[in-house]
Order: sequence, then structure tokens, then C-alpha cells
Amino acid sequence: MDDYLKLFVEETSWYNEIVLGTMLPEKWWSPLPHLCRGWLRAYIGATLIYLLSGFLWCFYIYYLKRNAYVSEGFAFHPLDGTLLMLPHFIAPFIVPMHFRTHMALVFMDAFWAANIHDCIHGKMWPFLGAGYHTVHHTTYRHNYGQYTIWMDSIFGTLREPIEDDAKKI
Repeated sequence: MDDYLKLFVEETSWYNEIVLGTMLPEKWWSPLPHLCRGWLRAYIGATLIYLLSGFLWCFYIYYLKRNAYVSEGFAFHPLDGTLLMLPHFIAPFIVPMHFRTHMALVFMDAFWAANIHDCIHGKMWPFLGAGYHTVHHTTYRHNYGQYTIWMDSIFGTLREPIEDDAKKI
């Protein structure tokens, strides 16, 4: 067990040095305990992935797909994003996982958040798209699922988005 703990501390220290050493002066983070360094690294990494994915999605919608219907823009407020990502910062303290696994989950969550707020309903069953999410925010009684519509189907809270023929033209 001591060998595993030593290997774990060495590996996470290396990740901390890569992320924190690149983003912050060493005198700011080197005095912190190892646990705090890991949390700070995860916070900075997740925030960067969140902002990068939001930028790329906005670039795609506003530059490459200019003819896409976007009614209200995007929900990329930093406080909203931070609160939505809070479980990702707490979970590694409860369920230990590899750094790459953690970053992959953060990226998937950021991609999902961009997907449901882009006002383009992709209709990719069983995934919860922007149309379902719009219904959620207009009724607040339907479509609670995070990634899929399965649980809403099971518990009777699923409401299909209504097709708007004017948007098809």
C-alpha cells in the first residue's frame, strides 16, 4: 500500500507541476498541501476545458454555421459553469479516479452543456438535446434528465419538443 501511495503522490505531483507551474507562479502554489494543489489543478484544468469548449462551440455556431437559428445565444455564464462543474471537483475526493479519466468526464460534461444550450435540437435519441432542454426551462416540470431521456420516460416527466414549421423554412 505504501508503494501505491508513493506512486500516486508522485504522479499527481507531476500533473500538479504541469498545470500549476504553467498557469501560476510557483510561490503561490508550492506552499499549499498536496490535497489543495490537486484541487487547484483540477479547478484550473476544468475551467480551461469549459472555456475552450465554449469558445470552440461559439466559433462553430457563429462563424461556420451562420445560418443556424440561435434564439437567445448561449448560457456560458462563468458562475453557472462553475456551479455545474462543482460535482466534478468534489467527486475525486469521494471516488478516486485517474487524472485523465477525470478530465475526460469534465470534457464530456462541457460538451453536453454546450449541446443543450446551443438552441439546435439534434434529435439524437436517446440523448437529451436542446429541444428537450428548452421544454425543461419553459415548464420546469419536464425533462430533468442530464444526458438522456430514459429516466424521464420511466418516471413520466418526458415531454417531447414541438416542431416549429417556421424554423424549417
